[in-house]
Amino acid sequence: MRISTIQIFERGISSIQDVTAQQQKTQEQLATGKRVLTPADDPVASTRILELNQEIAINTQFQRNVELAEGRLSLQDDRLGGISDVIERIRTLAVSSGNGGLSKDDLGSIASEIEQRLDQLAGLLNARDASGEYVFSGFQGGTQPFEKNESGSYRYQGDEGVRFVQIESSVRIQTTLNGQELFEDMPAYTNTFYTQAGEANQANPPATISVGQVIDQELYDAFYPEDLVVEFTSPTTFNIKEKSSGFVLQSNVAYQPNGPIQAQGVQFEISGAPVTGDTFSIESSEKQGLLRTTEKFIYGLRNFSATPEGRGSFDELLESTLANLDFAFTSVLDARGQLGARLNTLETGLEQLKDSEIITQEALGKLESVDYAEAISLLSLQQFSLDAAYSSFNRITSLSLFDRIG
Repeated sequence: MRISTIQIFERGISSIQDVTAQQQKTQEQLATGKRVLTPADDPVASTRILELNQEIAINTQFQRNVELAEGRLSLQDDRLGGISDVIERIRTLAVSSGNGGLSKDDLGSIASEIEQRLDQLAGLLNARDASGEYVFSGFQGGTQPFEKNESGSYRYQGDEGVRFVQIESSVRIQTTLNGQELFEDMPAYTNTFYTQAGEANQANPPATISVGQVIDQELYDAFYPEDLVVEFTSPTTFNIKEKSSGFVLQSNVAYQPNGPIQAQGVQFEISGAPVTGDTFSIESSEKQGLLRTTEKFIYGLRNFSATPEGRGSFDELLESTLANLDFAFTSVLDARGQLGARLNTLETGLEQLKDSEIITQEALGKLESVDYAEAISLLSLQQFSLDAAYSSFNRITSLSLFDRIG
């Protein structure tokens, strides 16, 4: 069988190209530190490497989730610690106000400090996380949970949602507390109420209503759980009626801005210039949140009357305030216990994730990593083969028919 000159060239070049390609692959393995560069190198190992890389990516995301959760929970725990301190200070001030020898001015001074503590509380309750979201507003992270209304009272604007973060394939952990459950839904020590202006009121600027207080608990208990409505029949007169039946309890009452209004054992004030048709509600409630408890106590301090009736009313307010503050303190304490348990869970989970990552990385390394000693030895052998191929090619291509004539 004859072999043409061109076939000799092609075979020589093909041999050089094959060895060069093998050498380049070995050099790339050494440069990247990876044995399997393409699925064709080792299909079985390549499939497993892909699975392990996916496991590592998921693990990395879970670790990020743990760090995010730790940050949120630690922030909430810190804020709740501050809230506990403020509650204790307000309670101390409340206890001191029970001293019968204090004057109205003394009580006013106590009210002034509690007002400062109230704003401090609101600041803590409106805490934000590192991403700027409010931590106590439920699902509505962009909504400030506690805002003052036109009357200067704080109201909860968030919802009752709680957020979770996935920290393992089958484990989720709660990372937020909502302000409704934590600071609002606490049982009131005695039957109580909250006030609000009607949404359809037309006065401009809006007339406002104070938080008020129960001045005769026995009388109010007999009326509870009925609600009251104040309806202005003119800019200078109003009626007070039962909300459910519309029955008028007081009619054509002369309106005095900021003057005390009393009905069914409660007292409150309306300020501003209401117009005909404006309404104000006194809604019964079996719950009283932390901020409202503080607001009502400030109201009681500011409106203290030294009469026997006034003293009795204040003593009842003080008793309920201390009990409601204790409810709030217990709620915060329980929440901190829950946060501590979740932080412990995260710590354990993070350790497990890191251990799993080490095991997965080791398995990946065994499949993927190049054996440098073996690769360097192979590279030397390939260089030797390449040199031999070049030498052989040069000798063959230099042969001529004239070399045989002589």
